[in-house]
Amino acid sequence: MGVLTTNLELLPMAFPSFEAGPPNEQSIEIARVVDRGGIRESRMVDLEKLVIEPGKKVWIIFIDINVLDYDGNLIDASSLGAVAALRTAVVPASKEGGEDFALPVNSIPISVTMAKIGGDNLLCDPDLEEEQLSSTRITVTTTEDGHIRAMQKGDAGTLDLEEIRKAIKLSSDIGRQLREKYFR
Repeated sequence: MGVLTTNLELLPMAFPSFEAGPPNEQSIEIARVVDRGGIRESRMVDLEKLVIEPGKKVWIIFIDINVLDYDGNLIDASSLGAVAALRTAVVPASKEGGEDFALPVNSIPISVTMAKIGGDNLLCDPDLEEEQLSSTRITVTTTEDGHIRAMQKGDAGTLDLEEIRKAIKLSSDIGRQLREKYFR
């Protein structure tokens, strides 16, 4: 089976509080949500088809995300960028006389992040100021078959069952719209 690994770096030029050096908690969380929460759990890429020589050689997919400018919602921006890159990536021929091939993509996972601001208001795609005002956030990742592939809650606030249901519905609706507009 092929291997997939995701890394995210918050470059100092992107925001005043980002520092060079090893990944911090925020960059690790975002990379994990993009990797495990969307791409891996949706089985977006068929890793079985990335075997070059069974038991000996496989392709490794590296998703390296470098944040150049931060104005909020890094999870969705990173996820959409990774999905777009995987959909257009080409694997070089691994055997002499072989041909290059597109990655074996099975689905298009779309993450939608919402911030809870005042009372029970859920705001999709929060910018930096809205993130700073929010008490909590939730990211829901769905695929085109309507299935929830991942859900990640962040920050200290709470969400009740009705808010979670609302987040799932919003994520499904927005995911469908984004797929129709950008991934057809």
